[in-house]
Amino acid sequence: MKKRVALFHPWIKSKGGGEKVVLEILKSKKYDVDVYTWVYNPSKTFSEFKKYNINVIAPKFAERFSRYFLLRSIFLPISFFSKIPLEKYDLFLISTSGLAEIITFRNYKKGGTFAYVHTPLRAATKDIIKWNLNKRYKNIFSKAVYLLSTRIYNLLERRAWKNIDWAIFNSELSFKRAKDKKLVENADVIYPPVDVDKFKKINIKEGNYFLCVSRFNNNKRQDLLLDVWKKFVKMYPDKKLILAGGIENKRYYSRLKKKAAGIKNIEFIVSPSDKKIVNLYAGCLAGIFVPYQEDFGIVPFEFLAAGKPLIAVDKGGYVNLIKGLPQVYLAREGDNLEQELIDNMKRFLKDSGNKKERFTLPNNFVKEIEKSLKRHSSR
Repeated sequence: MKKRVALFHPWIKSKGGGEKVVLEILKSKKYDVDVYTWVYNPSKTFSEFKKYNINVIAPKFAERFSRYFLLRSIFLPISFFSKIPLEKYDLFLISTSGLAEIITFRNYKKGGTFAYVHTPLRAATKDIIKWNLNKRYKNIFSKAVYLLSTRIYNLLERRAWKNIDWAIFNSELSFKRAKDKKLVENADVIYPPVDVDKFKKINIKEGNYFLCVSRFNNNKRQDLLLDVWKKFVKMYPDKKLILAGGIENKRYYSRLKKKAAGIKNIEFIVSPSDKKIVNLYAGCLAGIFVPYQEDFGIVPFEFLAAGKPLIAVDKGGYVNLIKGLPQVYLAREGDNLEQELIDNMKRFLKDSGNKKERFTLPNNFVKEIEKSLKRHSSR
């Protein structure tokens, strides 16, 4: 008889890596899984969710707050009132990038509470705090509110982690963040699933464009890439940049559009279909990936599975798995990053070697999750 699992993921409202992880866990053959969430927007996320039992446990008005970075703090009090009927389940699994673990204050299953951790809350970790103060918050009031919020959150976070019986991290980087905060000493690291089957049968072509695939949000740093492209396109006016992804932050996207208006050969593609995105991968010269300290990063592996070279930043959960590959060009994170990216793009174009070999990760995510749950559960 299958064991029953209650899986909590805070919001299912986009086509991101967290949602992909939840979908993969739902495919488990050893567990019957029900999903609980604060926000579910079926029109904005993967259509496959419609096949499963999705339970929304927050008021409808909460959805609007999930769209804004600072306003997400409203989910702290909401979490104290969010009740999941855990008596119906054998195990409780939390999928978290921060905030979600606070739900354990009211929902805890002794010996059977797990967390799949995409990252401890980025906004409350040391390096990200510095970056946000420099790049995101421009006035004294917003900086003060932000710092106070992170201090309060870190206190709640430490208390909530005492209710997590075992944690599984998506990368060594995320695990290190948790260890640095003294949240955990031991854990499993299981890399997220990367759907590479869709790339197996595509005909690799070579167009004239570089491709950036990321949701439009501050930490994805499309604004940095526009600055890079403004300089690069003057040297290579026959080349083009395509930025594709869903709009996570409307205000940021509007700023990007205004900034791009004076730069040549840029195209934005919003919320491309699966078929469209595969065709974009197939026809690009190379992929560009520049988020700030990405927790894991599925997109780099999609480029590599499509047989495309990758130009990326050398800080992120994906780096240890791909550094040293001949088709990967890593730019050093730091004050000189713009020039590093330009130099790597130029080096790629001048490189006469054949860099189109495909690289894929083993697709054993669900089996590894099942093993971890079985090994560490006392139920």
